Amino acid sequence: MKTITQISENKKNPNRVSIFADDEFLLSCHKELVYKKSLKKGDKVEPELLLELAKEDEYIKAKDVALRHIEMSIKTVKQVEDKLREKEYSEEIIEKVIDFLHEYRLLDDLKYAQTFLKEKLRSRGMKKARFELLAKGISKDNIELAMESVSTTSVEEDACLKIAEKKYQQLRNREQDEYKLKNKLYTFLAGKGFEYELISSTLRKIMENDE
Repeated sequence: MKTITQISENKKNPNRVSIFADDEFLLSCHKELVYKKSLKKGDKVEPELLLELAKEDEYIKAKDVALRHIEMSIKTVKQVEDKLREKEYSEEIIEKVIDFLHEYRLLDDLKYAQTFLKEKLRSRGMKKARFELLAKGISKDNIELAMESVSTTSVEEDACLKIAEKKYQQLRNREQDEYKLKNKLYTFLAGKGFEYELISSTLRKIMENDE
């Protein structure tokens, strides 16, 4: 057992303090833990308390990392988890942070998917958007729910036509062979993640308008 001989505020970070026991540095932790545990000079500290302080301090630091990560833009659960693993926090701490963010509605994969689809379907097809959402850790169920809540069909059709018309004009200036022109345009739209049926109907519209 050790005796606390000094608790001093960190000069670089006023939210943290350094605790000294028997006139030797013991550990550094968030200031709120000192208040929470009612620690003061002269207190006797057990090894179990030190472990508890270290664990709770790790949680506070991990929570701050997560909050800063989502501060600028909405993130998925996986993106936050990956960020915390990058910082080498334990899985137990990561789970606790994710629970906190869910509790305060700071993480919502369904909302993320809905926002993503509304924005990204202006420049790509649903197939590509779905793949990107899966890569971001969004579940298939949440993707399907997001698709149901967002008018994806009309948005995707309009986007495909707009993108195709712009590309068609670019290709038209360089390619006179209609067969090659259609193949190049099809390949381009497929690369954007649009489905075969939508590409085919879009190409028909463009060719008919051109005629």
